[in-house]
Amino acid sequence: MNINMHILLDELRELNPKSYLNDSIDLTIRSMAGFDKTSDGFLTDTLYLATTTALTAWEGKLQDVNLIAVGSFELDFAQRNRCNIICFDDSLSPVEIAGHIFRIQKKYDDWNNALLSALIAKKPTKHLFAIALGEIHNPMMLLGPLNTLILAAGDIPASCTDTLWRELLNEGYLSYEHPLYSELLKMAEKKPSEQPFIVKFPMHDYTYLIANLFQSGKRCGALHLIEVNQPFSLGQITLVAHFRSILEQAIKTIPDLQILSSNANGFVYQLLNHIYVKESIIINSLQAKGWKVFDEFLCLNLMQNKMQRDDTLLNIIVQELTRVFPAAIILNYKDGVVMILRHADFPFDREDLQARLASFVKKFFLTIGVSSVFYDFKNLKRHYDECSLAIKYGLAQDPTLALHFFDDHVFRHLSRFIFVENGKNQFIHTKVELLHHYDLKNNTELVKTLLTYFQFGQSKSLAAEKMHLHRNTLTYRLNSINNLVGIDCSSRNLQEEEIFHIMLSCKFLEYIP
Repeated sequence: MNINMHILLDELRELNPKSYLNDSIDLTIRSMAGFDKTSDGFLTDTLYLATTTALTAWEGKLQDVNLIAVGSFELDFAQRNRCNIICFDDSLSPVEIAGHIFRIQKKYDDWNNALLSALIAKKPTKHLFAIALGEIHNPMMLLGPLNTLILAAGDIPASCTDTLWRELLNEGYLSYEHPLYSELLKMAEKKPSEQPFIVKFPMHDYTYLIANLFQSGKRCGALHLIEVNQPFSLGQITLVAHFRSILEQAIKTIPDLQILSSNANGFVYQLLNHIYVKESIIINSLQAKGWKVFDEFLCLNLMQNKMQRDDTLLNIIVQELTRVFPAAIILNYKDGVVMILRHADFPFDREDLQARLASFVKKFFLTIGVSSVFYDFKNLKRHYDECSLAIKYGLAQDPTLALHFFDDHVFRHLSRFIFVENGKNQFIHTKVELLHHYDLKNNTELVKTLLTYFQFGQSKSLAAEKMHLHRNTLTYRLNSINNLVGIDCSSRNLQEEEIFHIMLSCKFLEYIP
């Protein structure tokens, strides 16, 4: 990382220098040299070490030159020559000052290398911010383009009651009704690509530093800092600008920052991350595709084999899926690919879907979870989670299968939810539970027989046909059930509520041992 004069001034303040610097953060230093009286000219990206006495011979020829000087500092000289100078008294030698500068350069090289290493390793965004806070000394927030909170880093003092940050921390987004919402948008429009800028809002006690983030020339979010620990010096602003450039690179590679991607599916990333998106944004974004919020949808999550995970391969999968499902919304998300189909574009026929996905499963070693059909795009996150559950339950049931439908595991999921919340004994019909224990002990199928009998309207013929049994065998089993636990299947006086309880208990016991 190339430091600049403002960073140097911040780091050297303990040595009580005097200075005169312009207010640009572009005073970058790429090399250091001793001041040569015989030189024909000076480079603006080189830092020159000199005595103030030697500088007098170059009066009028030092514009924009970066200088570290030892000796008597004259403000008039710096102003006349419009140079950038940090000056120390004679108690320090140029060699000692050079030593300080080399240590400062190493410090920021190490900081930058840590950021780049985290970027290359695709570490989580929190890891990047933890490194950044090593040198950026005020709390930071990363906001999306809709002023939604992506991440907060650094400690906010309890005394900070500022409503802007408190609302973001508590609610996760800045509402459209907030008095500062339009002000923030105006700030972004006024300074779309410039250096980070300082803002002081009326009626607010704290000063903010805002650095807009861009992708493909479009603003996709912003860094917000609040001045609670250290003043916003130009050195700190330089560091924030550098960190912003790191984040703009990270958006392209780190999965949990793809929410800031400038592509048209940015709102989908927000929904998948359970971040508030105003309904009008969803409506407008879907309308651009010719879709409506309340169409009929299906969500698929296509996951690579853990041993085969490859980001380049994921991009290839997205391209191939786009050819087969041209009307779908398809995007990289986390370690897989999410695809959203609309019924009007693709009939939800299971066999057809399996046939179209078969080549992807074989070619890319994919495991695919398919949600239930849903009718409100705002609920996308819930149905994406169904895909993950379908994969989880499906692999547990048959690890050889690659395509798993949540609809096939609804009872399994519901039974686990009920029993985790309340315990099995509070829900399962006591007589069915006794019958279940008997089956386990004697290797019989009395619970299955009971469920099938009621599923077919207490018809012995239909139930026997379904189970591939002789009618007499079924009758024998029903009599055994009555003798063992007292459920008289031949009685037409069983209450509807009890039959329902018996059937649910039988069904849940298929999934819960």
